[in-house]
Amino acid sequence: MKIQIRILTGNNYLLVPMTLEHITKEYIGWLNDPNVNQFLEVRNSPQTRLSVEHYINDFSQSDDKYLWAIFPVDGTLIGTVNLHSIDSYHKTCELGLMIGNIDYWGKTTSTEAISLVINFAYTELGLNRIAGGTYSSNIGMNFTFKKLGFTREGIMRLAYFDGKKFIDAWRWGLLKSE
Repeated sequence: MKIQIRILTGNNYLLVPMTLEHITKEYIGWLNDPNVNQFLEVRNSPQTRLSVEHYINDFSQSDDKYLWAIFPVDGTLIGTVNLHSIDSYHKTCELGLMIGNIDYWGKTTSTEAISLVINFAYTELGLNRIAGGTYSSNIGMNFTFKKLGFTREGIMRLAYFDGKKFIDAWRWGLLKSE
């Protein structure tokens, strides 16, 4: 049974359960912006209001994933963070993040949003392990994983095509005990 998703409050950001009301032209624009989506798989197909609605509905109707909209405490939507592929038997999940508003890149946004979701995963879902992955060239996300105490557990050699060449993917993991 799915635990009720709720608002997660940090020092600078609020994570609000993502709904169809959060879809804006700006949000769809981020998903289609080559600068924003360079490390996201959504870049491989044009995003529309309908495709984004399907994505959000998939999260809300599923028992093994959660999606939050990220807001500064005094602002508008700047991105999303999610938990997916939750395995209640093995107590594991995957983590995803997208900061669409580039004014928030290189700030505390990723660190705080992921920290809030980690706490939710361990305390409310009772998980033991959170995993994430990204392109080896995604300096910001790899820095964030390391800063939050994740261990780089593996390299998937030449796993992704970035539009020009094949590159490695790095896999990261964080245990509840860490």
